[in-house]
Amino acid sequence: MQDSELIKFKEWFTDFVRGFYTADDEFLNANIQLKECHTHRVCNEMCQLTAALKMDEKDSRIAEAIALFHDVGRFPQFQKYRTYKDTISENHCQLAVKVLAEHNVLAVLSVDDRLIIEKAIEFHGIKELPSLNERILHFAKLIRDADKIDIFELLVENYRLMAEEPEKFKWEVEFPDTPECNPEVIDALRNGQLIHYDQIKTINDAKLLQLGWVYDVYFDYSLQQISDRGYLQAIINLLPKTNEIRQVSDCVLSYVEDRIQRNR
Repeated sequence: MQDSELIKFKEWFTDFVRGFYTADDEFLNANIQLKECHTHRVCNEMCQLTAALKMDEKDSRIAEAIALFHDVGRFPQFQKYRTYKDTISENHCQLAVKVLAEHNVLAVLSVDDRLIIEKAIEFHGIKELPSLNERILHFAKLIRDADKIDIFELLVENYRLMAEEPEKFKWEVEFPDTPECNPEVIDALRNGQLIHYDQIKTINDAKLLQLGWVYDVYFDYSLQQISDRGYLQAIINLLPKTNEIRQVSDCVLSYVEDRIQRNR
């Protein structure tokens, strides 16, 4: 991929997103802006990640294009369904690939580069990556890490607003904000396992699921960023102060510290 192609992609993205804003629908505009800003931040996280990994210029541009387009399905999704919940609308990853195909965005690229971008986007939101060839797998891991880093930031801030300034909280709340935690979620975290989305019953379960993302971070740089920015401790501080929560929090923090120390 050439630098000129990435520039064109950025221009297309700006024009595409602009078409979803309206003159009088503040709710729609706020949610479109949410994903537009998220996209730009993920692009920035991706650039930092590829620099840390010392990737060459061409592959860094491919990675940035993936970040730019990874959530492009979110815009038509919200416009049509007024929700970002894939379970009651459409799979936003598959929708993103469909949008790119319908607009013929990637036609200027080689078949190999186009396939890398499409597959990385298609699988960026899946629970666990399937078997992929090594090169595609690398880019799929990149977008999953870059995306997670920014989602940590977003969710930590929104958990804080929910607790401290509920009048400013605007996100959809899918689960009840009650003290309970699903024992299955607790056990999964204790054992270093990924949590199934259908195990989430409360907001506290969702916070624990996010803590468990550390077991699905691929690059040491990404884990270091998540740790250094204080996201994990911020979530822990918003959880109930019980022995069980203390135990699983210690498990997560110990895993992160051990992995970072081991790879220094």
